[in-house]
Amino acid sequence: MITVPTPLRERSLELPFVINATRRLLPYATHAGIVVPESTTYPGTTDGLLQPILKGYSGLTAHVAYDKHRNGAREKHGAPVTAHTAPGRFQGLVTTLRGPGVGRRVARTAGFNVASVLAAGLGGVILARAVGPAVRGEYSAITAWFGVALMVGGMGQPAALCFYVAHDPQRAREYVATSRTMMLTTGAFALAAGMLLAPLLARGNEAVTAGYRIAFATSLVAFVGASYTFSLQAQDLHRWNVVRVSQPVLSLVVIGLLWRLRLLTLDAALAVLASTMLLQLGWAYRCCRHIGLAPGRAHAGLIRPLATYGAAQIAALTPAALNARLDQLVLSLTVPSADLGRYAIAVSLTSLPVPLVGAVGYVAFPRLAAQRTVTDATHRLQRLAVLGSAALAAGVLVPLAMVAYWLVPLVFGPGYRGVVPLLWILTPGAVLLACGQVTGDLLRGRNRPVVVAWAQGLAAIFTVALLFALLPIIGVAGAAIASTISYGVALGAMLLSLWRLPRHAADPGLTPTAPRRIDPES
Repeated sequence: MITVPTPLRERSLELPFVINATRRLLPYATHAGIVVPESTTYPGTTDGLLQPILKGYSGLTAHVAYDKHRNGAREKHGAPVTAHTAPGRFQGLVTTLRGPGVGRRVARTAGFNVASVLAAGLGGVILARAVGPAVRGEYSAITAWFGVALMVGGMGQPAALCFYVAHDPQRAREYVATSRTMMLTTGAFALAAGMLLAPLLARGNEAVTAGYRIAFATSLVAFVGASYTFSLQAQDLHRWNVVRVSQPVLSLVVIGLLWRLRLLTLDAALAVLASTMLLQLGWAYRCCRHIGLAPGRAHAGLIRPLATYGAAQIAALTPAALNARLDQLVLSLTVPSADLGRYAIAVSLTSLPVPLVGAVGYVAFPRLAAQRTVTDATHRLQRLAVLGSAALAAGVLVPLAMVAYWLVPLVFGPGYRGVVPLLWILTPGAVLLACGQVTGDLLRGRNRPVVVAWAQGLAAIFTVALLFALLPIIGVAGAAIASTISYGVALGAMLLSLWRLPRHAADPGLTPTAPRRIDPES
């Protein structure tokens, strides 16, 4: 039973206490259980608000009912049942990840990942065929530097926000508002820097400079959108999936329309990117309001934990971005645009298994973050996740590499035949990259972002050294070799750290805290 206050402000009831209490009960609810809100509330709250929260947690189908607060359950039946009084604070990581509906959630997330990659991939194919390798290379360079701006300006807040919203749902609104304010502040600096650097990155090309400025102008929209989107990952995985897939799907529709009208250019493609990200922001905010994550007020006391976690995350993301993008960033300044365009296509094709493999990490990360202890089963699940990701990635990429000689020119055109040898070199590296992403999510979920930072930093050193050594000798093929080796270094370092984590409940990375009582009178 849920007995919490619903304050009356400006002639309307506020329901955050009810929503947060329901979320605190989620780990202890069962499919045969009954959740009964007893607070004063509007008609339809039980079916329209609480039931979706329950269903959003591993497909839970617990029954719901409503009991008017004046029936006096406290007097007749004793104190109401709250999350901290329920038995079994932790039933094992296996139970969490194998519970009813978890497999469906992973499958659905993988499905959304595939839809997102297919939409982005089809948009890339249309753009490549419409504008040719040179302009496709310019687009790749712009989006690569745009990604760096988002990474730096975001300060690691997407992962920090997901962690703390899952870890402390009672203060979720405050975390979302505080993180958004932080990203707006640093995002403004990233925007200004991007505008100033645009002519330098474009190497004096005025048309490409305009493209860079269109992309960097979208930065603030992306920062605000991230604060709402990644808070959804912690509380409502289905809505998060829908929101994040909306941008590439809408982009594909508009790019296809412009292609049919013969209006697809570099600037038009970048304008589509900006407009669809703005629509995604609006959708994410609407979803956050619906489940009680917005609106909220920033709280100065939350800056430190968000910044601390984010700093560790950005320390991991910076070298990770170098490993993922440094090859294209360097190529954008050293080789003809057509060569960069072919290399970008090879990278895109070898990234096909990432959405399938990444679904495991997307689901596991917030669940691990919500736990406070671990069991021996953790290591067994980690082993299965890593080996399974390797098998899945190889199952997708090996057949692709076998038919690439015929498939790539057929899909992209004869001007892209140079993609094939690059794809063959990148295939083993893509398998290592997919495994590394899952391993990184496991470490972050167990509050070890610094370990990920260290591993990616080590790999970045290999990337830089190999690029300087190989690019002058064998060109873009050297970038493919450097990326493959660096992915292997990062994965090896993370796996070594993952297997050394504590096997039992005394895990210093997960700091137990005493449960706070939900006081109806507070």
